[in-house]
Amino acid sequence: MKKFAFVIVICLLSVSSIFSQNLKWEMDEEKSYQIPVGLCTWDDLEQSEFSALMREYSMGVILNPQATVELAKILESQPDTKYEIDAYFGAWNDESLQQLPHFYAFVMTMEAKYQTPIAFNFYGCNREYDCGKDFTPPTMPYYAIYRITDGQRTLVGEINEQPKLSFEDDVLNIIKH
Repeated sequence: MKKFAFVIVICLLSVSSIFSQNLKWEMDEEKSYQIPVGLCTWDDLEQSEFSALMREYSMGVILNPQATVELAKILESQPDTKYEIDAYFGAWNDESLQQLPHFYAFVMTMEAKYQTPIAFNFYGCNREYDCGKDFTPPTMPYYAIYRITDGQRTLVGEINEQPKLSFEDDVLNIIKH
């Protein structure tokens, strides 16, 4: 039993070190603070120097309740279909810092209030749009919405720079069609 527990601990440490290597911090000379580059978590963002700006922007976040209710109904009606959103942002980019709290409020509300989680990934990018993976987003910020059915991940829509209506309305329109 002790050997089994030891093997599990080693595996967990190995996995955590593999995933922790995805994020690096770079100095943004223009903003004079460290910015994340690569796959990161909300906790990573909350611990950063620019988190005060994001908190300031999060004070004004109001979700459209009609859009979230309608989206929850659609997601409930498709139990075999999941959705995932990759969010690409620049901590140096004011539009990104304004939109990230709204995006985060949206995915957390869908999970907490409606029990319909939408998986998401945050990718921090530098000014050259290097996001630590083999993909360069066309704009900043950029959101790619994927439908996952039978293990297949298919791009079904994207939001470039700013949502047309609101983040939740745009996601609703993408998923409805």
